[in-house]
Amino acid sequence: MKDMKILERREIPGLAGLYLAELPGEGMRMIEFVDTVEPGVAKTSKWVLMISTQFGCAMGCRMCDAGAMGFHGNLTAAEMLAQVRRVISDNPGLDPRAHPKLKIHFARMGEPALNPAVLEALRLLPAEMPFPGLMPSLSTVAPKTPEAEAFLERLIAVKDEHYRGGRFQLQFSVHATDPALRGKIVPVPVWSLEEIAAYGKRFFRRGDRKLTLNFALPEGERLDAGELRRVFDPELFLIKVTPVNPTYSAGKTGSAYVWDNPPAGLTEDSLALEKAGFTVILSPSAPEEIEAETSCGQLWASRLKKRAAGARKSAGSGKIIPFNWERSALLVTDMQEFFLDPCSPAYMPQAKSALANAARLTEAFRLAGRPVLFTAHAHEDPAADGGLMTLWWRNVCLAGTPQARVSPQLAPLEGEVLMKCRYSAFTNPELRERLKALGVDSLVVAGLKTNLCVESTARAAFDLGFRCIAAGDAMAARTAELHASALASMADGFAMVRTTDEVLAALRSPAVVS
Repeated sequence: MKDMKILERREIPGLAGLYLAELPGEGMRMIEFVDTVEPGVAKTSKWVLMISTQFGCAMGCRMCDAGAMGFHGNLTAAEMLAQVRRVISDNPGLDPRAHPKLKIHFARMGEPALNPAVLEALRLLPAEMPFPGLMPSLSTVAPKTPEAEAFLERLIAVKDEHYRGGRFQLQFSVHATDPALRGKIVPVPVWSLEEIAAYGKRFFRRGDRKLTLNFALPEGERLDAGELRRVFDPELFLIKVTPVNPTYSAGKTGSAYVWDNPPAGLTEDSLALEKAGFTVILSPSAPEEIEAETSCGQLWASRLKKRAAGARKSAGSGKIIPFNWERSALLVTDMQEFFLDPCSPAYMPQAKSALANAARLTEAFRLAGRPVLFTAHAHEDPAADGGLMTLWWRNVCLAGTPQARVSPQLAPLEGEVLMKCRYSAFTNPELRERLKALGVDSLVVAGLKTNLCVESTARAAFDLGFRCIAAGDAMAARTAELHASALASMADGFAMVRTTDEVLAALRSPAVVS
């Protein structure tokens, strides 16, 4: 792909070359891909290319930076293969046609099972690169969605047609055997262990490589050897355990767990599993990898955070207006299931981090004894109350449905949720009356979407005499560009833009932020 722009290339001698690239098109189009080797194995013997399948990731795994800045869409098959071509072209001393093992791993940024174009890329690879050493691999958390289940069923046919005889490797990122712990690590519905085991039986053919069960265990956690023996057949599955490198996401969740020698408990569990017939791989951290910050999504998230910081800095260049914290309230617009439920047609996976920050704000304002209010956007009868909204948007939220509910993560109390059916929260006149009755003249606003309902609310609040702070990282838009543009617009004339941390610091000590 001639228009691929390499933004940064980071080289870790003897370990990896990390690419940050931008693809043509609208919206957030940055990706990572990696030219790497297996530690201790010469690149002439085993060459590994790790490519991205999505712009960001919708899974939000607590240690992975690929989803730290949200999900921004799927790559096409051509865009995936362009990553492979670029790495090969940058290695003129290696001949892929004669290489004994060229592993192309669909496992960098994104959840492959949620992008049907991955299957197209797998079908195209053998024709474009008919190399005897070609061996694709794919890593998935096995999302429990119809799309992912259909993808994984079709993957069996693709593998059988193009990659028989051990020329394909499939990995399930399980991370823990306990369902509750798995839910904390991967905060989306996923296949049960039994469902993965049943799929393995359908997937595996004589001569195939064993399916990998990967565990990135938190500190202090052990492999449940008994449960693994009960569920999985060692003839079909092998087990791999990796550390949790100190990524941005792992730092926020406190889940980093680095080891160069396997902890005693893992060694004991490994021996028990090997005795039961399993192949077990314990893969320690590489100090060079940690120092160079080469874990999945780290470079991408770092670049986006810098862009966002630049946008916030630019947005923060507006006037500083005295803000009365003793007369303040928090207003969260439209943090509802219509935008947060993966099954909704209006799902915004990029809102996950915004929701988490809105929850922090909600808790802090309650502890400070300050009012908290929410809006939910829904229509009783779109034909009667839809107005231009129904002309502009194909999908609208109906009142009384699960999608009209404010996220339970925010735990709204009775009487805190106000309904609306236009962009601005103030189109419900009850909001202004409630705020005046509570003695509020200063608002911290958060919610969805930054450039539509949040910005419209901030503009209306300004005209009605309310001083506003926009908590920029507690809101989200469909694209990073729309989000940054809306923050800059608010800062230019309607609201001061601050981070959640800055708001929390000021709420505790009002002199911190004026």
